[in-house]
Amino acid sequence: MITERIAEHISMAEAAQAWLRARGSRVTDVRVFMRRPLLEIACPPAELIKSADRIVERCDTGTRSVWIASLEGCRIIWR
Repeated sequence: MITERIAEHISMAEAAQAWLRARGSRVTDVRVFMRRPLLEIACPPAELIKSADRIVERCDTGTRSVWIASLEGCRIIWR
């Protein structure tokens, strides 16, 4: 069961990466979890910007915005 789920998530991440690459986005990091794969990108395509939600990260040195969207069952983030 776990092996099949991980294989499914890897397949989802590969499909999302192919879609992003076709639109000129560069994937900088991929993390595969039990729930959903997470891809971090450098430059989002317009299709994702329209559907993204903003999250604010706070730390001792200040705050920054993180944008998150869904694609092919994966979470896509950029800063």
